[in-house]
Amino acid sequence: MTKVPSVAVCRLPSAVLYALVDCRPDETTFEQFVTEIIAGGVDIIQLRDKQADDRTLLARSRILKNCIAASERDVLFIMNDRPDLAVLAGADGVHVGQEELPATLVRQMVGTLLVGVSTHSIEQARQAVLDGADYIGVGPVFESATKEFSQLAGLEYLQDVAAEIAIPAFAIGGISEERLDEVLQTGIHHVAVGSALLNAENPQKVAERYKEKICTYDSRTKLETGMR
Repeated sequence: MTKVPSVAVCRLPSAVLYALVDCRPDETTFEQFVTEIIAGGVDIIQLRDKQADDRTLLARSRILKNCIAASERDVLFIMNDRPDLAVLAGADGVHVGQEELPATLVRQMVGTLLVGVSTHSIEQARQAVLDGADYIGVGPVFESATKEFSQLAGLEYLQDVAAEIAIPAFAIGGISEERLDEVLQTGIHHVAVGSALLNAENPQKVAERYKEKICTYDSRTKLETGMR
């Protein structure tokens, strides 16, 4: 039987700006922050906070879903690491790393929800596709302020993914506004950011600049490709 793509899967290709957010110090600050980045054009929001307990994550999930509903934008909500909480929170999907359950087992737990997988090499990217991932994170591209890595995947890995992997791939890891062009030039036009928004004085404006540059670059690339 042919698998029918979910609505969320169909929205992935056009989702170019992916934000990773923590729980922020309190509910009011969290609500204000996610409202601003949604208004700024973020397409996907992943709730990622290793220090928060389950009740806090579920409480923030409710706030996030309400903010998305109030915005009337098609923003996807992804839970980090926890398939169980993704289901309980009514998230659109779950994202897992190489140390968590493989996508095949996660799929059994979440059904038709999106499953994303972090990858750091082309071999891991290929395996994620074979395991049924709906999208992958590719990186770390540069050193990150939110997570330490023993080794960087770098821009060359992005080029390999762009040339071979068909499912949506989001570049991640220290992608500042100043280095965004380097990432886009690899052929990867989906970008995930964390600290660039979390540490911004005006996260809405920062999100707007990222979104505009990605969309402008993508449109120009499609035009140039069509002219060949």
